[in-house]
Amino acid sequence: MTDTVKVPQAGEVQQSGFGSMALERRAETSVVALAEQAKAQVQARYVMAMQRPRDLMMARQRLLEDCKRPKFADAAIYHKPVGDGIEGPSIRMAEAAARSMTNIITSATAIYDDNEKRIVRVSATDLEANITYDRDVTVLKTIERKSVPKGRRVLMSRINSRGDTVHIIEAIDEEILDKEAAHVSKALRTVLLRLIPGDILDEAIEQCYATMSAKDAADPAAAVKAMCDAFVALGVTVEMLVEYLGHPVAQAVPAEIRKLRGAYNAIHAGEATWQQFIAERKEAGGKPAGDGQATTPADATPPSDAPKGQATLGDVAAKAKASREKGKERQPGEDD
Repeated sequence: MTDTVKVPQAGEVQQSGFGSMALERRAETSVVALAEQAKAQVQARYVMAMQRPRDLMMARQRLLEDCKRPKFADAAIYHKPVGDGIEGPSIRMAEAAARSMTNIITSATAIYDDNEKRIVRVSATDLEANITYDRDVTVLKTIERKSVPKGRRVLMSRINSRGDTVHIIEAIDEEILDKEAAHVSKALRTVLLRLIPGDILDEAIEQCYATMSAKDAADPAAAVKAMCDAFVALGVTVEMLVEYLGHPVAQAVPAEIRKLRGAYNAIHAGEATWQQFIAERKEAGGKPAGDGQATTPADATPPSDAPKGQATLGDVAAKAKASREKGKERQPGEDD
């Protein structure tokens, strides 16, 4: 009797061992095929980068043009309640800088996932310099709430810094995705800003200050109204803004408007909470929110009808550079 040996066909892998032989059928879209596809995409990007290298002067010009748009400048700077306050470029600025520089690719890949946490690796690569920066972020699959939603399981409870009891409960898929998006945005800002020349970034920040200063000076009332509307969307009422400023919102000076704008960007991005800004003000001894804290470019021209004693757009020029340098003592985003 003759044994019949089956020849492996396309998509099949022959495996043998301990006197037995088996054929394993694999789909055409295998891990190997996906890996080859990703490899081809990366190689194509490097080829395009070599064929179309960036021009730094053009990149600088494109970024500065972005910073001249009030809507962009409004979201380009954040303020965080760390020490005397730290201001720096937001994720919107980092994204615009990467587009202007060209030949930069980013990725966010989940490298670990279980019932308790998810680890995502965020990376940015300069295809011309062949430099990659990456950062792993851990997303815990829990959230903190003062009250427990119906049907949710409480894992533990604790007392926060304000003496309130908060409960740590399991997060649902939507909440996990929101947390992941916030963490990835902060990590992406960190790795992207490391690829942007510092002098170009400083010019962009100064241009944003100048753009918003000119807009605020042209119509201060509209600037205050827009700021109030933005904060209401975050659950921060006008009464809470009055408590923070120490006076009616309508009396806010340019320095205070700039600081509130940066605070809004930080809260909106999930990098800070309104309670942290209130605590910052209390630690400062109840000083007005913009007293010596706001920053602005040196060449900004103050409005001619500025009230006597009011912080004008040029009075705090030195604070602009000092605040940014403070943020640079650690890499951008390391304080997250």
